[in-house]
Amino acid sequence: MSRLFHMTILGRTIEHLGSQMYKHRAPSIAELVANCWDAGATTVWITMPVEGDYDPAGSAVTIRDNGEGMNENSVQTHYLVVGRNRRADDGGISHARKVMGRKGIGKLAGFGLAEKVTVTTWTPDVGKAIRFSMSIQQLKNDAGQSQNIEFPWEDADKDPNWSLSGTCIELSDLRHASPIDIAMLKETLARRFSRTTRGQMRILINEEELPDPVIESMYSYPEDGSLKTEILPNSQTIKYRYSYAEKPIRSKEMQGFVIYTNERTAQAPPFFFNVESTASGQHSTRYVTGEIYADYLDAGTDNESDVISTDRQELDWEKQELKELLEWGQEITRRIFRECADKRGQQFENWVLNDNRFRPRISLIDPSSQAQLKNFLKILGNKSTENDERTLYLADSLVRAYEFRTFHDVIDEIEEAGKDPDKLEEMLRRLHDWKVLESRAILEIVQGRLSIVNKLEQMIIHNAPETASAKTHDNLHDLLAEYPWLFNPEWQVFTEEKTISKQLREWGETDCLEDMKDKRIDFLAFAHDTDHLIIIELKRPGHPVEMAELQRLEKYQVELMRSRKNCRRVLVYGGTVNIPEEKWNEIISGELFEALEWSQMFTRAKRFYSHYQAVLEGDIIAPGFRGKEIEVARTREILETGSSHRSKEDRGRGVGSSDV
Repeated sequence: MSRLFHMTILGRTIEHLGSQMYKHRAPSIAELVANCWDAGATTVWITMPVEGDYDPAGSAVTIRDNGEGMNENSVQTHYLVVGRNRRADDGGISHARKVMGRKGIGKLAGFGLAEKVTVTTWTPDVGKAIRFSMSIQQLKNDAGQSQNIEFPWEDADKDPNWSLSGTCIELSDLRHASPIDIAMLKETLARRFSRTTRGQMRILINEEELPDPVIESMYSYPEDGSLKTEILPNSQTIKYRYSYAEKPIRSKEMQGFVIYTNERTAQAPPFFFNVESTASGQHSTRYVTGEIYADYLDAGTDNESDVISTDRQELDWEKQELKELLEWGQEITRRIFRECADKRGQQFENWVLNDNRFRPRISLIDPSSQAQLKNFLKILGNKSTENDERTLYLADSLVRAYEFRTFHDVIDEIEEAGKDPDKLEEMLRRLHDWKVLESRAILEIVQGRLSIVNKLEQMIIHNAPETASAKTHDNLHDLLAEYPWLFNPEWQVFTEEKTISKQLREWGETDCLEDMKDKRIDFLAFAHDTDHLIIIELKRPGHPVEMAELQRLEKYQVELMRSRKNCRRVLVYGGTVNIPEEKWNEIISGELFEALEWSQMFTRAKRFYSHYQAVLEGDIIAPGFRGKEIEVARTREILETGSSHRSKEDRGRGVGSSDV
């Protein structure tokens, strides 16, 4: 005689309550773990396939407990009754615990992960276990149709390593192509069940016990880690605690509040009572974590009093009975956001003000600007952590902005300060500070220019292309267009890639040879010391100069001389030519032509700025550093005394540096 269990379902009930209600794997597993709690389990073993061994068709997920187990009668009359409200039967207490289940559909959560659910359950008084399987295909039915489904069951041997009683749920024919992230699953389960639950029921995943979430806190309330009790206007009691993390909390599971009822989640994290879009909350959400216990939300036994979603992801905040909790939560969340922002801002401000990289510089800024700077440091602290590269850059940029602001303030106030002796005295003190700041600005520019010179050298060495191409965007033309002083610091480059006809029109000339109208010149410049127009053409390093190129450059010169009589041409090339030596010597000896090698251009530009290298590197024993030190001292003396008169010692040093 066959032994069968029966389940009666209507339409697509199982599909809606199983695979549709529990779309995410972690909440589905949490629902099955809650069933273990209601069965009186003290330990739950979860076995998950790992990434390298995962196969949707061959892998399985198991959830096994050491709870009371089920016999044939309890399987039929309790477990397979969909929608059974057990709280109406036992008052919501089982095994001296508050029951977590309420709607009687948690057993279907396995269909959120798998096509097939196999149940093995056993009790101490029976030598064998009961085993049966349910398939989602069995349970599917057309809308509006009722169906009586039979589940054949059989006796099964109990694993000798298993507890005296318990239940094992095996999920197979898995629905997802990739394995679940086990680390994320641990975080989810640790947040879905309170510390009390995890203290009374151990949860192990692949033989490793579920750890408590660890967050390095900057501040916790209450400070001893206990729970703060609050009485709402509706006389209901809630308890809570929260913390501010030292660093941004990366896991969404750990951000924000989780609301527990009867030690299990009723509102999943991250939750901020819908005030996270406020100004103070935009960045604080990454640092705030907390727990709220509101058991009264799940105290009822009837379905009408239920305010928790079936998958226990959220509360129905539209219901009137949640109004007081929502208003309290919004008020305290706003306060926590403000506190978090203030504490983080103060911590960041203290760090900057006491850091040796910033303290000496800030001390040179006037008190009024320092006060403003400190306020901005507090704001910056809302989204920055100490001593990382990004924070150092932001803090340096903020301090630098006030350094330059001090420079401009000095210039703007000179005229006004001169009318009052006291103000003038103050201005002179600030002028001393300004020299320091001006020096920093100049050295920053020089250091940048030396870096660009080195960039040019590397491009020459690696035979960089003249213009951008499909292979690389890095090219010599763009570098020179951005930094034209590389050609010669004495030239004023004013245009690039302009046709000869357009340039002549701008100068009021309309005549131009037809075959020259659309010819483009790489660069045009004027020499600072003369009114000479300089035509600059580039030749890629590593490619020899051809005679035709020189002739074309000469034609450019002839056309432009229609408007500018003093006009000479410059060819920047790699140092090799494909022209007879006698002819080449004849060409380069002309007054209106200059052949400038890339290496010569690099050397000239570097020499122009390299005398500042010792200052930039702080090499106090280098001759260059000593020379600049003498210059600064002499400049300060002239400005302070108002006289350029040189002493006998000054004359003995000879003339000052011309920096050429």
